[in-house]
Amino acid sequence: MEVENVEKLNPEETEENNDPSSKLVEDLAIEYSQYMKIDTEAEYGKFFTTVEEMLTKLEEFGQLVELVRSDTAICMNDAMPLIQNKCNEMHTVFDKIDNLEKFVLLVKDNVSVMETELVKAEDQMGSFSGLKKMLSSFVSPKKTQTKVTKQADYEVPNIFKTEDYLQTKHSKDIKEEPNKDSEQK
Repeated sequence: MEVENVEKLNPEETEENNDPSSKLVEDLAIEYSQYMKIDTEAEYGKFFTTVEEMLTKLEEFGQLVELVRSDTAICMNDAMPLIQNKCNEMHTVFDKIDNLEKFVLLVKDNVSVMETELVKAEDQMGSFSGLKKMLSSFVSPKKTQTKVTKQADYEVPNIFKTEDYLQTKHSKDIKEEPNKDSEQK
């Protein structure tokens, strides 16, 4: 447009300067003028579209943040107290497990004591089978008397009582029955 305006303003100069360099300058000026032309409507449309996309993404991000906040509130208000209650309940379970481990260790110790006592008894009585022992006791009563005296020296090892550690339904019934009899009297 500017070049056309230049031509309209100075038609005499353009007619007088028909040399090739001036033609080249004119062509170059026209090309530069077309290069400088900006379609503001198209640029405005691109800019507006980009801004709209960014606003949409910003709104989606805001919704996502709000969703995270609500989920966090649900977790903090609803789930955390439940988790704390379960954790407190688990402490009692852990205590029971610890007591059970202690009981298993006690049983293991008592079993090993009984095994050593069994080995000692087998050494004292001999390693005959049960039937042979019974037959020998009928044939030679003197040996059994000596064995009886050996057995009299035997001391029973102190082992645990299951009732002290485990409450069974039967042991509860036994403990409750004397109370019922004393209430009736």
